Amino acid sequence: MRSIVLGATAVLGAVSLTACGSNAKPAAQPDPVTSPVANVVKEASTAAATKAKPKPKPKKTPTSDVRQLVRLGITINEGVLIDVADDGVNRWLQVGKGGVVDFTGTKRLDSTMMSLKPAPVKGRNKVLIKPPFWNEDLGAGYCVADTKGAALKLEVCRTGRTQQVFTVVPAGDSGQFELRGTYGIIRVDNGKITTSGQGRTGLQTIKYAS
Repeated sequence: MRSIVLGATAVLGAVSLTACGSNAKPAAQPDPVTSPVANVVKEASTAAATKAKPKPKPKKTPTSDVRQLVRLGITINEGVLIDVADDGVNRWLQVGKGGVVDFTGTKRLDSTMMSLKPAPVKGRNKVLIKPPFWNEDLGAGYCVADTKGAALKLEVCRTGRTQQVFTVVPAGDSGQFELRGTYGIIRVDNGKITTSGQGRTGLQTIKYAS
């Protein structure tokens, strides 16, 4: 009988010890905000959002429509001589000393080779005059610019500078044209640009390599 009581007591003691042990704090669980797994998920979500964000489209630079000039036989984007038409002599646009540009050319030289390029502006038949010899290196290049005086001048090309943009005004369907700058139609009298209101206005392009 005694042995049965002692056995029961031992069992109760074991149960008590087990109950006391159940008061121990459970192992710490990882913080769902700062855990490595949560960080990986967060970084992946951020990367996905960044990747999905559309990039702004670059602004498209306008270019003048010069298709009419090409149809009329006015040479664009090639080396040309810009000649006074129907005067019976060679009077070609030429870059002279100090960057002065006038109709003084009589021979095919680097200084008389010009090129009409579509201007970076809206509208039709607007061009830049860029002498190839001065545009062989990298950079902005050089453009012929209109002036308030008689002669034109060569200067560094600059987008938005209106004096460097000329309008080619077709004169019939023969390939002849007038050249209108910021200060009016270009007139040529005896090989020089004039502001007197007199002189020829009809011009033409002749391929330089012809």
